[in-house]
Amino acid sequence: MTLLNKLQNHNVQPAALILLVGLLLVLLPHFSHLPIWLSFVTTALILWRACYELQLCKIPNKLVLFLLTIMLLTGIVFSYHTLIGRNAGSAMLLGLLCLKLFEIKSFRDVSIIINLSLFSIVINFLFNQSIPVAFTMLLALIFLFTALISFQHDYKALTKTTPIPLNLIRVNEKQHFRLAFKMLSQAVPFAIVLFILFPRVNGPLWGLPEDAFSAKTGLSDKMSPGRISQLSNNTAVAFRVKFNSAIPLPGKLYWRGPVMWDFDGYNWTAPSNERLALSNFEFTGLGQKTDYTVTLQPHNNFWIFALDLPSTLPERTRLSANMQLLSLSPIQKLKRYNLSSYTRYILPTYTHISNDRYLKLPSSTSTLSKSRLLMNDLTDSKNPKNTIRNVLKYFSTQDFYYSRQPPLLYNDPIDEFLFETKRGYCEHYASSFTILMRIAGIPARIVTGYQGGEINPLDNYMTVRQSDAHAWSEVYLEDRGWVRVDPTAAIPPGNIENTDDALRLNSNLKKPSHLFKSSWLSKQMKQMRFAWDAVNNRWNQWILGYDNKRQKSLFAAIGIPEITWQGLSQLLFSILGVLTVLLAFIVFSNQSKQKNIIQKTYFKFLKKMKKRGLSKSLSEGADDFCCRAIIQLPEQQLAIKHITLLYQQLRYKQYDEERLTLFKKNIKEF
Repeated sequence: MTLLNKLQNHNVQPAALILLVGLLLVLLPHFSHLPIWLSFVTTALILWRACYELQLCKIPNKLVLFLLTIMLLTGIVFSYHTLIGRNAGSAMLLGLLCLKLFEIKSFRDVSIIINLSLFSIVINFLFNQSIPVAFTMLLALIFLFTALISFQHDYKALTKTTPIPLNLIRVNEKQHFRLAFKMLSQAVPFAIVLFILFPRVNGPLWGLPEDAFSAKTGLSDKMSPGRISQLSNNTAVAFRVKFNSAIPLPGKLYWRGPVMWDFDGYNWTAPSNERLALSNFEFTGLGQKTDYTVTLQPHNNFWIFALDLPSTLPERTRLSANMQLLSLSPIQKLKRYNLSSYTRYILPTYTHISNDRYLKLPSSTSTLSKSRLLMNDLTDSKNPKNTIRNVLKYFSTQDFYYSRQPPLLYNDPIDEFLFETKRGYCEHYASSFTILMRIAGIPARIVTGYQGGEINPLDNYMTVRQSDAHAWSEVYLEDRGWVRVDPTAAIPPGNIENTDDALRLNSNLKKPSHLFKSSWLSKQMKQMRFAWDAVNNRWNQWILGYDNKRQKSLFAAIGIPEITWQGLSQLLFSILGVLTVLLAFIVFSNQSKQKNIIQKTYFKFLKKMKKRGLSKSLSEGADDFCCRAIIQLPEQQLAIKHITLLYQQLRYKQYDEERLTLFKKNIKEF
């Protein structure tokens, strides 16, 4: 038995089920940020209402609904500790929206549910603006519009007093889906014009609660063993880079981020109150500079990532004394900026900043005892470069391993790592190397960021992911200034547990053929991944990244270099007015065309009746003519009634192709 047959036997109206499907589609993207218990509760409430529509259970009474509401609000308060804000507010709205499903008594209730569902679609984009979410919301719109049309065309769907014939259910719902899709299609040109021409402003159009931009996965200004390793398996995109000049060699792709120098024995930090900005910066660039454009994903922090070392500053940014590029405001939306960098440089120190901060060791005398003894053997007091080489050689010869799952470190993390576990991620090596340099009297600091990136051959840009997060050291040498040293690169390739890490950290490492034989399927999957990432990049560039600059550059490209917001507004309303007139003309023309088709088909029926000796007068209605025809042709009673009914439905109730086809067929066979 088909679903439509079941609906017919149980006297079920599809409009309610279509509404529930639309609401479930609206909820799906919200599940990524809602508490797990609330995701289950909202889904269960929708299924409960669906079971009621299928007459498999009863709806809860007012007392049960009241208790469910109290429990829902209590759970949200315990989860968020508030009912105000983006996260808590959206959770409360979605929960109460699902409870509202059990109070449908009139079309007004249906209208409220659909309007709140449409508002929830907007809320979705405050959390996620990806392509899958956009298409899911578009599909949800189709279902919600279809449900609204169905309820409007068949108010009895609410009262369940009269069963609807199976063929009418099939015809109506298909027609309602077509009408909903048609309405949305007609709105597309208006949406495109509004998107392109609506004046862009630098700030948001409205204020958002404090939790609207909660912290996102990424680097922070605090590092402790285990922090960056948490990002090692995260393939989320950190930023994308389009090079306007030659792409540097893999070993030069260090993307500079937060710089840390204060160490308490467990954590590295850079106190914000001591983050000094440079009014001007000087360094000596060696070789050719690299020009590129970065599209940075929002991370709700101040740092901007640049190829080490930037020679220019984007707008609304500043450079710290540690050469960290910082935004004047948190990165809370997609940011696109142009940069130039030198991958080879001589970076001096700044005299107004004491090097004592880069020599500071933990105050506890019980820590680093073994490290101090080690540096007695490895330090060359006359030549700091020899000291650096000795420490790197120590890492490469003492069975150190690069591991994504290192053992935990407790009381004395540096000594425990160097002399006991000897297994760690990049922050373990950078942290221990920096401390060993300070013990030897060499100023040193930690630099975090990203290393490497993957070139997309389909669109020729580089994608840097969270899994590329990296930490390295910088030491100060009198004759060269600050010099980058990556102690992780000293680990022998055979001591790196993950093959991908081995290739990323050793750019000159040849790929063993027996380890990298790719099947046809894996190659196709990789190509599909590249294609999908290219689509996402275009989406970010032209949809999410369509800001005031993009808007101005678009008009400059079509010959309008300077246009004010007043000019944009006038152009916007002019084009919208033309589109409205054009759409009205098309709609009325189609209605006239449909009317002519119905009339011509009905005239064929009247011609056949005229041959039987029955002529319809101009003042005679279809019903009156039907009654007169039945008296004279009783043997054709059913056919005449059916043709007349179809004619009236097409002409005065609802036009659809299936009913028109049936109308033509009946007249042809009459």
